[in-house]
Amino acid sequence: MKLGSSPAFSFRLLPLATTMLLVCHGARAGELTLFASLPPQSYVVERVAGEAARVFTLAEAGQDPHVFEPAPRQIAALANADAYFLAGLPFEERLAQKARASNPALRIVDACKGIERLPSPEAAQQAHGEGADGAPGQERPDAAGHAHGHEELDPHVWLSPVALQIMARNIASALAEIDPSNAAKYQANLEAFAQDAQATDARIAAQMKPYEGRSFFVFHPAFGYFAAAYGLRQRAVESEGKAPTPRQLRELIAEARRENARVIFVQPQFDRSAAEAIASAIGAEALPLDPMERDALANLERVADALRNAWDRQ
Repeated sequence: MKLGSSPAFSFRLLPLATTMLLVCHGARAGELTLFASLPPQSYVVERVAGEAARVFTLAEAGQDPHVFEPAPRQIAALANADAYFLAGLPFEERLAQKARASNPALRIVDACKGIERLPSPEAAQQAHGEGADGAPGQERPDAAGHAHGHEELDPHVWLSPVALQIMARNIASALAEIDPSNAAKYQANLEAFAQDAQATDARIAAQMKPYEGRSFFVFHPAFGYFAAAYGLRQRAVESEGKAPTPRQLRELIAEARRENARVIFVQPQFDRSAAEAIASAIGAEALPLDPMERDALANLERVADALRNAWDRQ
């Protein structure tokens, strides 16, 4: 059995109605109520908190976190929580402000503090002087008409085993401050998670070593941290949430042919038609690969297996 996939750490997402019922009726005596933005982040919170907390997720499986908007009931439920762990997503700051206005005691925790963030693929492209169509990059005007370049950071930090360990340390530190009576338990849970993450990292590093420098093709550029961790190159079909232009599509098809790509991975949160067009043009398959799987450690191994299988078909 792979690390992180044992029954002890298999948690299902609670439907919104159930979430509201549980939060409104309160946690068990002495139990914390915690919120996280994403399923893989909730998994880390659950690993560290153990039985001392009940953890709820805002953007559930199948939802695109880049455009996610919480329902009013979720905002109300969050306002009754003890802590909210952030993942660096666009909707979080506004949501945290609303929840804290209702509950000033709500602890807002940046779970990604200290993680070395990668620039978004679009920002990296801009830094090299290229626009979305390969032309020299232009600064974009904002809503007020002020021009500025791409400043976004890649938010998909949970696809790095090192980042997951930093996230877990931030979570453990916050929980120890909120609930000092269980600080020793949180530390023990943190150490167990770190051991699992390090073992997962070592296994994947050995598996990816023969493929260093290889490219893989995805629809949405969610796997940059995984690629950086193991010396790989991610090539994305879409840019800034937009389908490729005809010129970009031709360039991607040409590159995929040069790489002899046989698989293009598509996340279930996005429309797969553009990826299927490229796959059809080069005789490849468009296969699902979900960066939002709840069990973050097991999903890292699934990503490694999917990439290895794709390259072995070339």
